[in-house]
Amino acid sequence: MFDCYLQKVVGGEFLNAEEARHCAAMLLHDKVADAKAAALLSAMRTRKENADELIGFIQALYEEAIILDTGMELIDTCGTGGDGLNTFNISTAAALVAASCGIPVAKHGNSAVTGRVGSADVLEALGVNIRMQPTQAQRLLEKTGISFFFAPFYHPVLKEIGPLRRQLGVATIFNFLGPLLNPCKPVYQVIGIYDPSLQDTVAHTLMKLGRKRAWVIHAENGMDEISPVCATRIVDIKDNTLYDYQLQPSDLGVGPFALTDIQGGDLKLNTRIVREVLDGQLGPRREAVLLNTAGALMTAGRAKDMQEGMQIAAEAIDSGKTWETLRNMVSFSQDGVMVC
Repeated sequence: MFDCYLQKVVGGEFLNAEEARHCAAMLLHDKVADAKAAALLSAMRTRKENADELIGFIQALYEEAIILDTGMELIDTCGTGGDGLNTFNISTAAALVAASCGIPVAKHGNSAVTGRVGSADVLEALGVNIRMQPTQAQRLLEKTGISFFFAPFYHPVLKEIGPLRRQLGVATIFNFLGPLLNPCKPVYQVIGIYDPSLQDTVAHTLMKLGRKRAWVIHAENGMDEISPVCATRIVDIKDNTLYDYQLQPSDLGVGPFALTDIQGGDLKLNTRIVREVLDGQLGPRREAVLLNTAGALMTAGRAKDMQEGMQIAAEAIDSGKTWETLRNMVSFSQDGVMVC
């Protein structure tokens, strides 16, 4: 059966969702020779995956995953990574600020992909225990309004495909499935995309997954976040309809800034930058976090527009609420105790 899927993909055709689900299951359970698996994944990436193929792979992975029912209307903010621009951990900082604004945040991620420092890395450096068991992670979410769900704990089957992915050494469908596989299945989502050709595909996928509202974002300079440097294209999924518009930072009184103003470096530097933003330090890094927090607030219906969202986010930082959220997250994840 896999040979039929391979022939279809190599011939430039698309798999339907059920074919993609079956295909993914075979890949995940090592029922395919490495050469054939590599050929299929490479061919899919070359001609670009569509929404049905993403849905099929997601279904196969969810069938093997640990899923949590929190009973909460959650948001996740993340990027696919891979933009190669070495910005600091903007979406991670924005997640902390959004949580301090009252939006329950289920942050799902892993260590670095192509950036130097991943979401898991910087949260751990800030003191958060990222390797909590699922029940602990859910309890943290209930107590503090934010938790981190370390992807390898919820999708252990992905380790089966790991050696092949490393051997291939190029991006495949698995590289950008991560943001779509949150084990809490959030109803709201902000996803940054490094590859503009995937933006509409991911938007249609989120609509098929039933998200109440979601933003899929890609900046003109390639950033997989809302950029304070240049225009960002936003595909907004709302009421089962797609809306498409451009966000100019100058329209919000942001900038002008250069990309170098928001770049990070190693783990120590990125962690320091996040701390400085939460301390209220002014400048382009703060503006980047305010923009991305505002996007989360709008997506979750907590702000009527970006201007209001940025104001709410700034107040949360300047009042100390965001630091309070982080301190509680660190303390409860480590010792089961709230400190604020």
